[in-house]
Amino acid sequence: MMIGKLRGAALSLALVLVAVAVAAWSGGWFGTPPAGTPAAAATISDDAGDDWATTTFDGPMVRKRAAIAVHPRRDADREHVRSELRAAAEAERLGQLTDATFAVFSEEMLTYLVPEVTLVLPEGVTVQQAEALMRDHQPDDVAFYVTQTVLVHDLTFAVVTNGVTPAQAKEREDAEGILADSLNHYVTTVQPAGLTVRYFGALLSDGQIGAVREAMARAAGTTADRVTVSATSPGDGVDLSAGVPELNSTGEHHGH
Repeated sequence: MMIGKLRGAALSLALVLVAVAVAAWSGGWFGTPPAGTPAAAATISDDAGDDWATTTFDGPMVRKRAAIAVHPRRDADREHVRSELRAAAEAERLGQLTDATFAVFSEEMLTYLVPEVTLVLPEGVTVQQAEALMRDHQPDDVAFYVTQTVLVHDLTFAVVTNGVTPAQAKEREDAEGILADSLNHYVTTVQPAGLTVRYFGALLSDGQIGAVREAMARAAGTTADRVTVSATSPGDGVDLSAGVPELNSTGEHHGH
């Protein structure tokens, strides 16, 4: 862990989560449901960050990423911080940074820093590269930052509507508000035969995923078992059947 000094005022709390809309991988938005539950489920911190849950939606649906937790200076423009870091990442050919909820970070880290800005780097970018990005391009209005390897859920829910149009189903989904409660931020896309919902962020419990499937089913006029959950991107992802792997054996990286 590289320890840095705090330059700002007392830490404050905010949550930023943005998902990006893309088509689901391979089988498409109407892909098949995931395979059966593994023999053992991993214990993870819930997206709410305040209790424990289990998830069996792992493998390609769970990805390991480097993330940056940012505490801006008082009165700093958060959007300006994001814009500067995105431009720096592009200049360093690291790819596009994605906003996420602070809940992606470890419980231990959140005991001393709840970031106001969380940015996740593309797959394959290491935490050492994230630290180098911040070391070389830290915006002036950033008081403190932490880089850490995290696990995220990157998945797509999909449903074919029955008796209602996809647009009507989306209206029902939005009006009920269950997805907003379970996912915070997400992207719903109206498809020719139904809806897709793209989620990228902290690991979700099986209960949260079940609540989303039930809500989408009600909106679409069908049953929860007809709502599929699939990985958005190809690749092996992270197997959690034996528990959460060691993510930060080389330590977190802090800076100021």
